[in-house]
Amino acid sequence: MNKKNKFIQLMMVIVLTAALSACMNRNDNNKQGMENQKNNMRNISTGENTGDNENQDNRLDVADEAADEVVKLPEVRHANVIVTDENAYVAAVLEDGTDGKLTKDTEKKIADRVKSTDPDINNVFVSTNPDFVDRVQKYVDDVQAGKPVKGFFEEFSEMVQRLFPTQR
Repeated sequence: MNKKNKFIQLMMVIVLTAALSACMNRNDNNKQGMENQKNNMRNISTGENTGDNENQDNRLDVADEAADEVVKLPEVRHANVIVTDENAYVAAVLEDGTDGKLTKDTEKKIADRVKSTDPDINNVFVSTNPDFVDRVQKYVDDVQAGKPVKGFFEEFSEMVQRLFPTQR
């Protein structure tokens, strides 16, 4: 074999080695990305705040300002609002004059008040179900008392799916 052929073979080995190294590095990066995503999902599902700004939209927040706006409606005696992603969930107690019945008109007024406090909210779900109202009140009380709320995310998600099976 002459020097030229040996040189070409050597160059091909170097290029192939570099290409294989790049592929292996890309696989390691993909594995790391998948692991980070799993960790974020685990933190979301337990209600923990990861401190990661990209993950801030994937947790439950008590929206006191929205609740204050809802209570200003004459039809509403008490309300708590929980925000997840771009959804708001309102647990409302209506005034006695409404016979405890949530009308479409009252629901729209509540939704408009909630959306006025946060432009990122696209969907507002309202319930006067006493069980929902009690559970949301307990969650709000626990948050305000500084108690850990691990496990609440799963419970809340299940409750929301039962009360609001189809998004409107």
